[in-house]
Amino acid sequence: MTNEDLDLFVEYLKKTGLTDNTCNRHIRNYKRLPLNDNSTQDDILKSIMNDKTISIPQKLLRLSSGSKYLQYKNMENDKILSNIMELNKQMSKVYNERNQKRKYDYNKQDILNEMERFYDTGNKKAYLLSYLVVTFNTRNKDCDVTIARHKKYCKDKNENYLVLRKNDVVYIRNFYKTCKTYGTKEHIIRNKKILECVNYLMRDKDFKTRKLFKNFYNCTEIIKRNMPFNLKTSDIVRIILNCENSLGDAVKISKNRGTSIGVLNNNYNIKS
Repeated sequence: MTNEDLDLFVEYLKKTGLTDNTCNRHIRNYKRLPLNDNSTQDDILKSIMNDKTISIPQKLLRLSSGSKYLQYKNMENDKILSNIMELNKQMSKVYNERNQKRKYDYNKQDILNEMERFYDTGNKKAYLLSYLVVTFNTRNKDCDVTIARHKKYCKDKNENYLVLRKNDVVYIRNFYKTCKTYGTKEHIIRNKKILECVNYLMRDKDFKTRKLFKNFYNCTEIIKRNMPFNLKTSDIVRIILNCENSLGDAVKISKNRGTSIGVLNNNYNIKS
């Protein structure tokens, strides 16, 4: 692929709504494939599926990037999509078995206690982020928020917002992993501590809006540093379901998180 063609491929990826990070990942994976202008999906499948040095997750990533390349070239990718579906089934089985055996050193009350410690020690950003994850079962990207003094400033549909009002805070999620399926999610937070935290973080009166994090590139590490016991957001969801494991809890988490019950069942081991 020439530099010009590579630029066109990047432009195509961005037009599909992918983030810069995802586009860069597809380009990196594409460069690992032995492709030329005449490569077909059979060539891509052969090079990836016969490579015993890469794991199933790595194969999935490369197949996904190869599929994107074929779409860009208006070429067939049906066989690749079938292989992706089959590998995903294998991964789901592995994750389900692993999650059923997983044990945690903390429970939901431990997490709530640690959140209170954040608040008591003045770590308002960590308290706010932990509250969003625990209450709304969010992923990392959901926590990339802009604080706004009024809803009229929330014009960018690719941004998430915390709208500061007199007596509450409105949490608006426009951009998250499954937003194309579930659409914008909006929650009213009537919590005095959250209201205090958001007021503090927006204390400069000159700002109409303010990003909670100026650089959210390495979001996984940023979120972990601000979570109780440096847990991942997915681990917090599992702990909550392990402590209050029922179909009713799963339905609530499904709605908050934008995840189907089937996915929750496969990955978080729901009890009926």
